[in-house]
Amino acid sequence: MPPDTLIITFAGDSIQMPDSVFQAIDNAATAIDPEQEYSIKDVKKDFSWISFFLIIVIVIFSSLLRSWINELPRKIKAKRRRKQAGIIEAERGSQCDSWLKKFNPYYNNLSPELRHRFLSRTIEFMLSKEFRYHSMQEEEYIPVLISGAAVQVTFGLKNFLMDYYSVINVVSKEYHIPQDDDLYYGHVSRESISVSWNHFLQGFEDYTDSENVGLHEMAHAVSFDVFLGQTDHHDQAFKKRLAMFQTKGIPVFRAMRQSTSHLLDDYGATNFDEFWAVCVVTFFENTKEFSLTMPDLYWSVAELLNQDPLKYGKVLDKKLAGLAI
Repeated sequence: MPPDTLIITFAGDSIQMPDSVFQAIDNAATAIDPEQEYSIKDVKKDFSWISFFLIIVIVIFSSLLRSWINELPRKIKAKRRRKQAGIIEAERGSQCDSWLKKFNPYYNNLSPELRHRFLSRTIEFMLSKEFRYHSMQEEEYIPVLISGAAVQVTFGLKNFLMDYYSVINVVSKEYHIPQDDDLYYGHVSRESISVSWNHFLQGFEDYTDSENVGLHEMAHAVSFDVFLGQTDHHDQAFKKRLAMFQTKGIPVFRAMRQSTSHLLDDYGATNFDEFWAVCVVTFFENTKEFSLTMPDLYWSVAELLNQDPLKYGKVLDKKLAGLAI
């Protein structure tokens, strides 16, 4: 290993990668809980149908009450964060706007109205995360640009904060992890999102090569978030659309593994989670060709993310995106 190679240990991060999202989809569809099955049979045997009905009502009510109680602190925290985001936008919004215009082509192509939405979300996302810097100095524009990459991927979704993740590691360049010979430009573990800053910048400097560490890692993060964190009906709908994407993507993924000619980066053949992330990057950076050569796969990504970069308004379903209709 070269002497100048960075070996990074992230505090509080076990470096344990999440299980495959797409394996989780398969498991969820086929799993049977024998204890649950037994308990249902037992209830049917020992109670009348009226008692059984009352038990179901009590369970549902208790679940809803528990969900409301659990959500209340998060809603209060979100309200405070939005208020703080509004203050920051009023004070430093023009500076954040200029950084995004300089580095993010997607932001530049938005209408003024959608640009305001993007900026507000970027600031709120930034406030929801702790940014930790490794072998580099903190600079004010770094969290803005990284948050912008996350907002770009989730721009068509109502739930855009990836609440499961509270920490983002920013490393000066590519890095190794202890006990691992692989060279990382970024990764998503069970504890945090990590990106190599120089490769992050390169990804947005050349926005036509379908290589973008920021978008790639945020694609992983948004898919892991809905399986590792708390979910509401928007997240449940996202899971279903992930399953639909899997159906459309499997034939292409298999073709890539057989070295058939294709548009997508070869790294997508590593496993289906990487295939998903590569599709997201291609969706944003090689949009037109992707839509023409693989229209079914392109549209499955568009429906999953609820946006189409080729459309001026970007968002497909305003209700799904949390926009006023």
